[in-house]
Amino acid sequence: MNEIKIQKLDSTAPHLWPATRWREFFPDAESFILHRNTDALFETGIRRWPAGSTAHKTAADMLCYILRGAGRFLSGSGEIIDAAPDTLIHFKQGWNGSCEARDELHASYMTCPGGSANHTPVLNNVLTAAPLKDWGEIPTMIEGASRTAGILLSREANGRAESGLWTCTPGTWRCVVTADEFCHFLAGACTYTHDSGEQIEIQPDTVAFFPQNWSGQCAVRQTIRKIYMIR
Repeated sequence: MNEIKIQKLDSTAPHLWPATRWREFFPDAESFILHRNTDALFETGIRRWPAGSTAHKTAADMLCYILRGAGRFLSGSGEIIDAAPDTLIHFKQGWNGSCEARDELHASYMTCPGGSANHTPVLNNVLTAAPLKDWGEIPTMIEGASRTAGILLSREANGRAESGLWTCTPGTWRCVVTADEFCHFLAGACTYTHDSGEQIEIQPDTVAFFPQNWSGQCAVRQTIRKIYMIR
């Protein structure tokens, strides 16, 4: 029996599962684009850095969740960032340096306009990272009392280019996306149901892009944990 894999790029919220095995969907591709706006500074997907030394520059903010491989990123200012699976890195706008990969690196990512910084925000061991800050109960509950918590990694003063770790306990609630959001779900299970009736099943290692004004319901069956970036 063939193993079920999911690739729905024409969805109301384009998504792919399992993300870590994206090359099985696109064996000859150098990268995978989940969504890209006409504005070239905004896109989401999965990319790779080959083994060896390659240049790495970011014209916009770039959030990367390392899926496989090992290596480090070296900035022109001397900053050293270790890269290993389950590491979340938020490269700020204008980051300029190189990737020194001992093994080919793969990462889910999103890029969007942000801002410069004198250091690179990094969160290690994302699956077990703690403590989480209580962010309160979902205000649009339909059934139950879903509660959220997380870790804010980076956010510009004007609120854009926000990234971090987010968790949500079981319950069903109304969901209206107020800004484009990239999600890589790492644990738990839930179903997003668009107002059109489309159902999007979320399980660990699902990458998804929810466009601004997406609206529907979210039914969380098992506490979900995801990394995210909001444009």
